[in-house]
Amino acid sequence: IFLAIVVSRMSKAINKLRIASLLPSTTDICISLGLHKHVVGITHECDFDPSTYSMLTVRDANLSSSSSTTDNQPTAKPPSTLTVSHIDIHTSSQAEIDDAVKNSVHNGLSLYNLNDTALTDAKPSVILTQSLCDVCAVAKDEVDTEVACNFRPGQCKVISLEPESLEEVVDTFVTVGETCGVPERGEELKAKFWSDVTKVQEAVSLSSKRKEGKQLPRIMFLEWLDPPFDAGHWIPDMFEWSGCTSSLDSSQKPTRKSVRILWEQLYDCDPDVVLIGCCGFNLKRNMMDSIQAMDKLKPLRAFREGRIYAADGNLFFARPGPALREGIAILARCAYDDEDVVREALDELSFLPKEGNGWAQVHFPAKEKKLSIPDVEDLVTSDTFFELHQEACEANEDFYADPTSGYNVFTEVAHKKRGKCCGSGCRHCPYNHVNLKDKTMIQQPAFLYEGTDNANGGAFISSLSSIPPNSHIKVLFFSGGKDSYLTIRKLVQQKLQSNGTYNFHLILLTTYDFETKVIAHQDVNIDTVCRQARHLEIPLLGIPLHRSSGEEYLSRIEKGLDAVRSAIPDMKQLTLVFGDLHLEHIRQWREKELSKYSLEYPLWKIPYTELVDDLEASGVNIVVSASNQDGIGVGTTFSRTLWQDATKMGIDGFGEEGEFHSVAEVWTTSKEQALGLKL
Repeated sequence: IFLAIVVSRMSKAINKLRIASLLPSTTDICISLGLHKHVVGITHECDFDPSTYSMLTVRDANLSSSSSTTDNQPTAKPPSTLTVSHIDIHTSSQAEIDDAVKNSVHNGLSLYNLNDTALTDAKPSVILTQSLCDVCAVAKDEVDTEVACNFRPGQCKVISLEPESLEEVVDTFVTVGETCGVPERGEELKAKFWSDVTKVQEAVSLSSKRKEGKQLPRIMFLEWLDPPFDAGHWIPDMFEWSGCTSSLDSSQKPTRKSVRILWEQLYDCDPDVVLIGCCGFNLKRNMMDSIQAMDKLKPLRAFREGRIYAADGNLFFARPGPALREGIAILARCAYDDEDVVREALDELSFLPKEGNGWAQVHFPAKEKKLSIPDVEDLVTSDTFFELHQEACEANEDFYADPTSGYNVFTEVAHKKRGKCCGSGCRHCPYNHVNLKDKTMIQQPAFLYEGTDNANGGAFISSLSSIPPNSHIKVLFFSGGKDSYLTIRKLVQQKLQSNGTYNFHLILLTTYDFETKVIAHQDVNIDTVCRQARHLEIPLLGIPLHRSSGEEYLSRIEKGLDAVRSAIPDMKQLTLVFGDLHLEHIRQWREKELSKYSLEYPLWKIPYTELVDDLEASGVNIVVSASNQDGIGVGTTFSRTLWQDATKMGIDGFGEEGEFHSVAEVWTTSKEQALGLKL
């Protein structure tokens, strides 16, 4: 009778169970425990599809969508998405993500936030979260605050999981089971996990190396590539279960966390095998990033011997959940790929993903392919978030779903509610990214360099803060090449020759591809243009162009000019300046599309001989940055001789038709000489 009463009470309790899972790993654990029908809220990163779930499960999991459940949970409604991210990892490079994380930590902000309305509406009785890493999930403090503000005392239980070792990870299966009223399932899942990974140990015990007492395979697991980070938390424990050892000496490592390492450290430790499983990325992304990092990986013996592999780091390594079983099997399969007997034994394990499905050897191209940089008009695609954002703002909504990744993205409306720039480089920041430390991370037009207050460039080179009211502002469309540079020198000459009657203040404006940070056609990185601006001490406005935005080029330019107006609200006149030389159709297009502005072309139809004379007088080194001509190589110095040779080849001597492009290395001489401040 007593047992019947206990079972009855447990049944009633589980029927009332409503789980909010704020971690992909706890969502996986819930599915493995057969609690998926009680999950009412998940994160934007969760893979919630119980019908296709292939990870470790208990016997009573009942994952089929049509199957009945002993829990009698009446709700079949899909769980709500409870979190949003300030960065889209699918469209950002690893370096950009790393910078965003650093800025977030520096400013005491999380990359993730709760949708408090969705959380309240979900009415969870249990919230599963963590306080191990604020980079990876919503901060525990934010969860506690939301619960305190929106739930009655005792209405919702918050369970924070903080596993650091593999054993602690597996113990969380029991913790979740006990919290949710199914302790026996938690124990069963724990026992099955250890039973299965023991089978991996049995397979690698067949190794001839182990039998002969030789050194175990030395593996380097990279949780990040740019910059490189080693394996942390539970992954070193996974090495042991897979029959491997770390190639890095971890005896002096003060923490179990993943830490940044230098490429030189990686070269010095000379691993037998490298497995790239970057946190948050699937196999496809890790394969792509591995190939892009080929130059960094080339010095490794593992590269030469074909022992570099990539894996779904997001599912099989970063998440402290049941899928670590598969991760251990993958580690062993890569480490012992050169031993037939071990490889065959591992391939017999039902839970080892097949090569190409979760892990794969990285096949590097025989030679690097040069990436072509599209022109500004090619950066707009039909896969648009621009219109989605506009519609969301018109509806006064705080976020919309990105059409590429499916992630929720904060709108300008949400950012204005916050009232300030958070410094994370948000896609729709309305504050000109004023608090963003690394300005190359901007997603909206913003000043990459504001000038210096002690600039000695006459009346037209000043920092933004020192430009007086009622000034004439000239905005030069600047690519970093010789034509743009010569335009600056021509403006200086006009000013010096005017005897004080030609007063204005100069700002540079540069458009570039947000993803690659490269200027169209020029093959010049925006960092180089920032260096030019700092040397010349001229303010620089950056306008990143998004390939998948659907926003037109002119719309982005207008937003950039709005940023100028915001920085200098009391200007008297705004003039747009271009370094065009003689192409009539380009000038006609500008005058048609930008007709509401005053436009200037200081170099228009000036003879090339005069332009070459001025380049020589500047003392600045001009280097070819891109070329489609066999006789003009990238890295070649542009000179009078090259101009003459190009003309003899039958092409425009200045590459005005797109034959070649250049970058002006203004730092090769003093600012005063580069600008031509003396007549």
